[in-house]
Formats: sequence, C-alpha cells, structure tokens
Amino acid sequence: MPTFIASRSETYLASMPNLAFTGLSENWLLKECGHQHWLALAQLHNRPLPDFVDEQGRIAYAAFTAVKTWNLKLEAIIENRAFQIHTRIGRGGQARHYSEHEVRLGDRIVGQLALLSTFVSRHVPGDNRSVSKACLRGTQAPVTALPDVLQELHGDNRRIRSGDWHTHYGIDRQSTEAALEFDFTPCPDIDFNGADLLYFANFQAMVERAEWALSGLRRPGHIRQRELHFYGNLNINDSLQLRLHMGEPGHRELHWCEVYRRSDHFKLADVFTRKIHLSNCSRP
Repeated sequence: MPTFIASRSETYLASMPNLAFTGLSENWLLKECGHQHWLALAQLHNRPLPDFVDEQGRIAYAAFTAVKTWNLKLEAIIENRAFQIHTRIGRGGQARHYSEHEVRLGDRIVGQLALLSTFVSRHVPGDNRSVSKACLRGTQAPVTALPDVLQELHGDNRRIRSGDWHTHYGIDRQSTEAALEFDFTPCPDIDFNGADLLYFANFQAMVERAEWALSGLRRPGHIRQRELHFYGNLNINDSLQLRLHMGEPGHRELHWCEVYRRSDHFKLADVFTRKIHLSNCSRP
C-alpha cells in the first residue's frame, strides 16, 4: 500500500489575495499547494528549512513534472470564509516526490490536487535550459509506492510527453479544432519565481489568458478539472507561443493547450482543461 510519510494542514481566511472573480483563485491555489509541497519536503527529509543541494553541491529545487486538479468547486469559497488545505507527501524515487492536497470548506471537499515533482539543478549557472535532474545529497527519507491517482498521472505524463496519445481527458487529438495561437512574453518580475525559473503556476495563468483572448468568451467559466504536464523551462527575454485546441467545434468546456518556447520551438508543457459555463449572467 502507498504510504504518505509527512502531512501538514493550514487554515486560511478568504480575502483579496486569494480570491478571483469566480471564487478562490485557481492560480493562488496552485502556488499555495506548491508552497505546501515544498515545506512538506523539508519535513519529510527532517530539515528545518527546504534547503536542498545535489551531489555536486549545487542548489536543488523541486520542479513539478505534472499537476492534476479535480472535484473543483472553487466558487464555494467567497470573502471572509475560512477554509483549509490538507497536504500529504511521500517519496517516489531518488529525486521524485508526490503530494496530494484537499481543499476543505468545513466538512466539504471543494478541491483535490495531485503534484509530482523531481529535484533539479542548473548545470550551467544562469541558464534555465541547462536545468536537469538532480540527485540529493544527505537524505534518508524512504521510497514508497505512488498512490493510484499519482501513478496514473505519472504514466499519463510519460505518454503525453512522448506524443504517443490519441485520446486524453475526453479530447480526441485528431478531431480537435485547428489550433488558435497566442504569443506571450513572460515578465521576470511577475512570471518567474525566486529560483529564477518560469513559475509552474503561471503556465495556468498563461492558458487562462489565451483562452480569454482567443475563444470569444464574455463571461468566465468555472474550472472543474485541469492537468498540467511540464517538460522544460526558459530564460528571461525568451518568449512563448501557446496553441489552443478546443475539444469539440462550437464548445468551450474542454480544451488542450500546447506551450512552446519560441527561440527553439521546444515544447515546454501540455495543459488539459475542463470548465463549465453558466448560461445566466449572475455571479455565484
């Protein structure tokens, strides 16, 4: 049976920093669960702070390879409501770790997340293209089996990264609409994190911008599920091209977005999204 070795919980009061137009901000939630994953890694490896280095003494960071969200009802969290995030983490390999997160509003679960990460370090100082897998130095945390949802996510990540897929997330790859293209240049003061890497949560933000700009929406939808698969990063002053594929002609509930680095056309991510769009114009 899979074993989560460390766990932690936090309570929050919903307010402007973590709310968006449609309730709890999905972008904030990804950032916070990434932060809880990072803090739980320190707990898992019996460290007071998450200060990791690889076997060569280089700073090592936990880079997310895949993120899955489901059962999202983020519109239920509105101003001045208290909610909790419960986090459990385990180690799936020498550098690979996994975590599951539950967002609770009282006794009600209003969101679930699964995160897969691997430790990485820069092999060339200042060059984000040189980031690659790192072997940790001085750690004794035991390796345990991935829970089913994370085992499936890991398998999907490998399959989608290779391009060897025909259907996923309810999307038939061959029958999607022609891609709509959206160019984006990340800003270092907004889109990059303290490790000088393009922040994983801001891939979600870029897809939201592309969807809003390209799909003809006049009201935002409510996110229900999302899956993000990451393959690389980019340097400051590089730019991106997003290619948005709608799942079915005339429908905006389901889409797949490819994210490419413009300097060399390397694919950095695939993002799959499921939303609902209400027919009326009232806010929840």
